[in-house]
Amino acid sequence: MKKNLVLIILLSLFSINIKAQEIISDNGHPEHFVAGILISATTSYFIFKKTDNKLLASLVGIATASAVGLFKEYVDPIWFNGNRNLEDFKYTAFGGVIGASIVIPLKKRKPEEIAYLF
Repeated sequence: MKKNLVLIILLSLFSINIKAQEIISDNGHPEHFVAGILISATTSYFIFKKTDNKLLASLVGIATASAVGLFKEYVDPIWFNGNRNLEDFKYTAFGGVIGASIVIPLKKRKPEEIAYLF
């Protein structure tokens, strides 16, 4: 009975015509948002592992994503034959804010006990 029910559900799901929202857009905002998340999350994670300071890790992650977004918009007309767009920078910076939240659930390291030989 359960196998038949699973089969009916799967067949009905495969027969439905579904169209998802496109990830790549004409104006590039989702790409900038995701890039900001990845840059900020990676930076925040490594800074937190090095310093055990969540606030510092978040601020450095946000600043890094914002700086990379600003630099990209600065060089856009020079290297990519595009135009500068404030919206792209805003989406990258907002992605940086979201990505920096990766440090919230991380736990601080316990101090290591030093074993003395003498």
